[in-house]
Amino acid sequence: MSSPSSSVTDAEYPVWDRYVRIVHWYLPLAVTVMWWSGEQGRMDIHQWVGSSLLCVVAVRMIWGFIGSEPARFTHFLAPPLVVWRYLRRGGEYAGHNPLGGWSVMAMLSVLLVQSASGLFSRDDLLFEGPFSYWASDISGAVTEWHLINWQVLQVLIALHLLAVAWYQWRKRQPLIQAMWSGKAGYKVSTKPPRPLWLAFLLLMMAAVGLWGLITIAPQAPSYY
Repeated sequence: MSSPSSSVTDAEYPVWDRYVRIVHWYLPLAVTVMWWSGEQGRMDIHQWVGSSLLCVVAVRMIWGFIGSEPARFTHFLAPPLVVWRYLRRGGEYAGHNPLGGWSVMAMLSVLLVQSASGLFSRDDLLFEGPFSYWASDISGAVTEWHLINWQVLQVLIALHLLAVAWYQWRKRQPLIQAMWSGKAGYKVSTKPPRPLWLAFLLLMMAAVGLWGLITIAPQAPSYY
């Protein structure tokens, strides 16, 4: 019979907390809707989803510092030598492997740039971002970068899907199931996850802050 202290010490928790899993499944949905709305000229939907994406990714970045241990950047961003060693020898990790960790960081960074730059973009015809007149002198350059960054994002998405397919079916690592249940086979976390309410509180703060900035942002000049 184990003692109370040993049962606490040996406690096992899911590798991926609920906020990380929610973000993981929300991102492809949001990107798909943004692509569709952009193609169809539904810029009202495009702006709303883009704004929500900005808040979600920004909080995920904060979560990388204060979230559950496997979600923290210090846990999965490895030095270049470790990445090189992984490429040569492989290995299994509780959470992202050294290469996967940097791919996650790249994806989050590009998504952050994409959603933030959209707020400053305008095409003088169908869309004017809520901050486009806050930095009107660079709005054209930001709009161009928004389009270029979209191409970069598509490449990263394609590489991500190929990598997931490789690990899922070739190496028999259930990555898809892990991002649904939080459990990565026999790999577990020994520390309890941060509560979901904390992530939602941060999301609410981000949403209110963004709404406040949009409210006070200068509007398009009126000529009538």
